[in-house]
Amino acid sequence: MKKTIFLVVFIATLFVSCNKNNLPDFNYPHPSHGNSADAQVAIDWYKLQFRILLERNSAFNANAYIGYIGIGLYESVRYGTKNSVSLATRLYQMPAMPAKENNNGYHWQVSANAAMASMVRSFYNGLTPANLASIDSLENAYNKKLKPATDSESFNRSQTFGRNIATAIYNWYLTDNLNATNTGYVPPMFPGAWVPTLPALANGINPYIGTARTFLAANLTSVTPAFPASYSEAVNSDFYKIQKNVYDVSKTLTAEQKNIALFWVDQGNGIGYTPPGHDFFIVTQALEQTKASLAVAAEVYAKAGIAERDGACVCFRSKYTYNIVRPITYIRKVIDPAWLPFIPTPPHPEYPAAHAFVTGAVMQATAKVLGEKVPVTDHSYDFRGYPTRTYGSIFAAGEEAGISRLYGGIHTLTSINTGLIFAKLIGNLAGDIKLTQ
Repeated sequence: MKKTIFLVVFIATLFVSCNKNNLPDFNYPHPSHGNSADAQVAIDWYKLQFRILLERNSAFNANAYIGYIGIGLYESVRYGTKNSVSLATRLYQMPAMPAKENNNGYHWQVSANAAMASMVRSFYNGLTPANLASIDSLENAYNKKLKPATDSESFNRSQTFGRNIATAIYNWYLTDNLNATNTGYVPPMFPGAWVPTLPALANGINPYIGTARTFLAANLTSVTPAFPASYSEAVNSDFYKIQKNVYDVSKTLTAEQKNIALFWVDQGNGIGYTPPGHDFFIVTQALEQTKASLAVAAEVYAKAGIAERDGACVCFRSKYTYNIVRPITYIRKVIDPAWLPFIPTPPHPEYPAAHAFVTGAVMQATAKVLGEKVPVTDHSYDFRGYPTRTYGSIFAAGEEAGISRLYGGIHTLTSINTGLIFAKLIGNLAGDIKLTQ
């Protein structure tokens, strides 16, 4: 079997342990003034979501929420773009959205503010009193800032429109067939099948999300090709060599490779933003660094959210179609019984690699709007003492997310490469959605 090995040159970083007393500054609101204010209302609402995600560890629900919220943001402002079309004409089973009144004025920042406030309240369950106070504070600050810019009728009309969009989006979400539990799941048993792994020995998570409704009809049933090597414990077999590569890399990790592995762990609970949260933190920084308008930001958040949701569905559908063993199980059985990966192995099958697949899809969808050669600088984990990271292109962030899992010892290079190939495919499907007539 021909094996593709790609080399990526990364920026060297110095890992510094997390200081839990040095959390990021999320004191809201900070509505901007001047030219940059066009997209700031959207950006500030996403930053507030990152604070919420930092407090929890529910990655797939965030995938769903961020997808619907991005679509709702787009619908709340899309009439501000000449010849725009509703995503209801492009997405699978999306109902018609409320229409604006003809020949009456609207203020699209007001509409966006109302829609985002309503959706964040609706979608995120378990909000704390502090969360709710932050939501109220941000909404009120933008209302106070924007109301003097428009007459009361336009303000009220725009606010009502945004809230109507939010309600329609949430009602659509309630028809979603998402099942993010693993209740009743029994892993199949066959040679080379995934089994629960150390340290938690937890049952597989997200085994049913492959049956969830995707945003694009093209992604409803698609899966990756099967793992390209048959299971074998023979030392001259392709399967053994693929797994041995993970082991060999783990034995020679550089400080840089360890830092990359740690940077992309993305756990919640005060440590990380969850994988979708980190993805959208990078998207948000790309919007800020390119000085995007509100219209562009809404398009990016919608398309990136579509890619995040559909990428996760296709990735986990593929994982539970093939149920490939994790490196920790194979290596400890066949190569070195004392071996442990550099980072903990998450509880789901190995193939394909989700960070490469899903983060890559989000970055590709974003790049299709902002530009495929646009660089981005990531400050996501400055609060943990991690040095800032800069990528020569937006998709390069997805590539690093992918290779981080090899350095962490939890994915084979075969799974990462497949993930990146499908990231491009799904990211392009979302990024290429035509939103004008």
